[in-house]
Amino acid sequence: MRQTISALITTTEKNKKHLERLMSSICSQSIRIEKVIIVYDGILSPGKRTFEECPLPVSWIDNGKGQALTFLQNKAIESSSEDFILLLNDDVVLEDSFVEEMMLASKRGESISMVCPKLLRMDRKTIDTAGQLLGKNRRPIERGFNTPDVGQYDQAGFVFGACGAAVLLRRKMLDDCAITKGEFFDNDYNMFYEDLDLSWRAANRGWKAYYNPKAVAYHMRGATAKEKKPVFEFLLPFNFVWLSTALKSDLIKNRLMTIIKNDRLVSFLFNLIHIIAYELKLFFYCLIFDPKVISRTVKNLPVILRAFKKRKIIKRGK
Repeated sequence: MRQTISALITTTEKNKKHLERLMSSICSQSIRIEKVIIVYDGILSPGKRTFEECPLPVSWIDNGKGQALTFLQNKAIESSSEDFILLLNDDVVLEDSFVEEMMLASKRGESISMVCPKLLRMDRKTIDTAGQLLGKNRRPIERGFNTPDVGQYDQAGFVFGACGAAVLLRRKMLDDCAITKGEFFDNDYNMFYEDLDLSWRAANRGWKAYYNPKAVAYHMRGATAKEKKPVFEFLLPFNFVWLSTALKSDLIKNRLMTIIKNDRLVSFLFNLIHIIAYELKLFFYCLIFDPKVISRTVKNLPVILRAFKKRKIIKRGK
């Protein structure tokens, strides 16, 4: 029996040209998906963007009330009945065989819960990610990040997780790993670490992530979140410094919650020096360049501490 797929895209008014380019690549796929769900920011008018050249059904979820991205993604997933969800950022473009190759990889075993592609930059020469690993400091490590693609990641195989910019998710895994019913991604997140959190929860429950280098897409990293160019040139390479104060605070909150919910005590203690070193680096950057992040993070403490309760809920689900 053919397994079904729906695509879930998040977009904003400023990225409407990216969305059109992505939709064009979705409609050119070698195998058809059932429908496209687009979460938009409440400014983009769906009536004016029907994508008439694309024969696929398109539905829209309005974020006019400023709800968390993860909440809206959960709402979209809950509204779908397909076997797989293709999660995409609007700043991605797919090769014509992308969906077919992602589905072929998913058939290598029922325990494969997510499939990640070879994601290149728009220059088509530089690797954006070839699957995620879990760093000792508990940051997601994008394999091959910012290095030339010379075939060093042309071997398919298992990885820790997948970047949320382009990933195929098995619906059975999403239902199995939900924190509460319909809470596939943590509703207390917005942007950042939601993909690592899901990958970690899935791994703790025995699900696996698989990398297929034959599934190729192109990504304009940072197009969605970058808002604020740093004043000092030496800070330009660091994505964190480009974020608004609110997004920096979100990243720190989500990072701490991800560790609290998923890390095993022995592993946490073994890697504690790396975790503390990274936290101190963030703290001193914020103290010097953006002290409002610290005060916002303190205000987020009740939400961060709620992760301990969620950890218990997740463990009870086993």
